[in-house]
Amino acid sequence: MSASGLGNLIFIDGIINHAHYLNILRDNLKLSAQNLDIRNNFVFYQDNNPKHKALNVRLWCLYNCPQNFKTPPQSPDLNSIEHICRELEVRVRKHDIKTKSELKRVMMAEWMNIDAEITKKLVKSIPKRLKAVVDTKGYSTKY
Repeated sequence: MSASGLGNLIFIDGIINHAHYLNILRDNLKLSAQNLDIRNNFVFYQDNNPKHKALNVRLWCLYNCPQNFKTPPQSPDLNSIEHICRELEVRVRKHDIKTKSELKRVMMAEWMNIDAEITKKLVKSIPKRLKAVVDTKGYSTKY
């Protein structure tokens, strides 16, 4: 996600490991940035999930992401995408879904309907989120 809107929604079957995660990045990060018309003008944020910190992922990001937002090992979750996931969940729950394929179809349709104003507001909130973390000395915030 970016202030310009949402990138590709990728469906994952099963448990994802660092190699699978890297393939998702390779196949989608630059394409999403291009589709959002931000090209290489973005800061890439990942939390401290072990698959995000794997050597192959870090090396790929070093050479393929213009800027990376570094987080300390015990950082609070500042990932704005969590709010988008919640928005998607609320929208999807309004549907009477019976099958996995119907769930995917509804999720994709609702993903495409999430307005860029929502993502813009979330991205603009990041400085406030960071200040809140500093103010609480790394403890929980309202975010």
